[in-house]
Amino acid sequence: MSVHSPCLVWKNEGRHVRELRRIDFCKNKAVVVPNVDLPSDDNIGNLVHFVGTVSVGDDAPIDFHSSVLNITAPLPKALVIKRTCMIYQKFEQSSSQTKNDTFGGGRTTTTTYTVKEDWTIRPQPERLEHLPGESNSRGIWDELVSHSGTPESESATTPTTPLLPPNLPPQFASLLTQGDLTKAPHALSISKAAHVGGFALTKEVILSEQATFQSVWMPVPAELIPSEIEALPEMRKNRYGDLTTVEEGDQPVNGDVLIKYEYVADGFDASFIVQQVLADSDPETGMMPSSKFSVEKGRVLDEKACFKDDLGVIWMVRLGRHDLYDMIKLAKEDEAMITKALRIICWIMLVAGWSMIFSLLKFSVSIFGSIFGSIAGFAFLIVGLVLGTTCCCGLTALAYIRYRPLIAFLIIAVSGSIAGIIVWQVRSAGAEPSPIPSSSIISPSFFDVSSSFVYSEHTKVLLKEE
Repeated sequence: MSVHSPCLVWKNEGRHVRELRRIDFCKNKAVVVPNVDLPSDDNIGNLVHFVGTVSVGDDAPIDFHSSVLNITAPLPKALVIKRTCMIYQKFEQSSSQTKNDTFGGGRTTTTTYTVKEDWTIRPQPERLEHLPGESNSRGIWDELVSHSGTPESESATTPTTPLLPPNLPPQFASLLTQGDLTKAPHALSISKAAHVGGFALTKEVILSEQATFQSVWMPVPAELIPSEIEALPEMRKNRYGDLTTVEEGDQPVNGDVLIKYEYVADGFDASFIVQQVLADSDPETGMMPSSKFSVEKGRVLDEKACFKDDLGVIWMVRLGRHDLYDMIKLAKEDEAMITKALRIICWIMLVAGWSMIFSLLKFSVSIFGSIFGSIAGFAFLIVGLVLGTTCCCGLTALAYIRYRPLIAFLIIAVSGSIAGIIVWQVRSAGAEPSPIPSSSIISPSFFDVSSSFVYSEHTKVLLKEE
């Protein structure tokens, strides 16, 4: 951790500068489209900014691929529609408890495994790893897959499900695997007529910007859900409009399935900073969209320096109506928030890394007793905090010199000037002779005056004798 975290600090500062340059490129190069319904041919290949209402039209209802799990009729005014299949399964849950040994300075960790049942979007292992006496049933899941109607080509192109950490709550695991809803028996369908004014919205745009186009899901009207399925007699429609194998009023048991139908309606506003291109024909049907233009990510070539710097591709898509100034402002705020969060994470990693290095000495001290080990652990934590903070600040300063030389040298110049003025003032104050304060003048005492008087009288007597 102490090795990788400095690299992350350095990379984060470079990433931050790169993102700010990309945002400034959009600010300087984006062309505002005054009328989103009438885009201009002159802006083809350029970054454009436009605001409009996402619409699919009145004559473009959508549904899933033909299967027994399809809805009974196409759904109008729907941008996206999805079918989510869930199965009731058992999961392992672990809880660990660590205690310090009374003698020897060691630790004893006790791990307890328990069973929890919940809905999940995929079947779990038949046997639980640490609880071999517990098993999972697949129910009619395999039959759902065979009757889903999902084309083999679509399933083959879907990326494989990523490996998830163990002991992950099923609800959180479902959130991490939302991109897997195109695999059978799940289904996801997107309207081919989606557009904003004169710009067509492709499937890739809608899938990649889920926060904008898939933020509000609503249940499909119950009248479009089949009441029963002849090929799957175990399925029935419940009072919520879902298909399930659970009898009304009963609790789900292991292997039960549940199918939810949801959709996103059109009619909401969205703002874009994208590259304007000519619309392509649909790869499946070969038909041209109703809109002449479409959008895609724009290439960022920074020409401020003596050479062109390729900063990759960029686009900005946001929910709601935002002008160009607001889009740039929000993008910078998001980037600042991400950078601060990564800086805090890197700082924590540095402190933890240094603390772990010194924690090796803690076990040596723990031999003399757990109290000494606790004191040593706290002391090493303070040392790690100081060293980690110092390293984080030093690496950030070096990264500023590398990625922001003008700002870095300006800060150094200002700091050096302030330090020089302070040193000059201190030296000037030390070189000038300080005036003697009046309170420090010593007035002659009574004995000093008497002695002087006696001395003067004695002198006068000697002169008379001569």
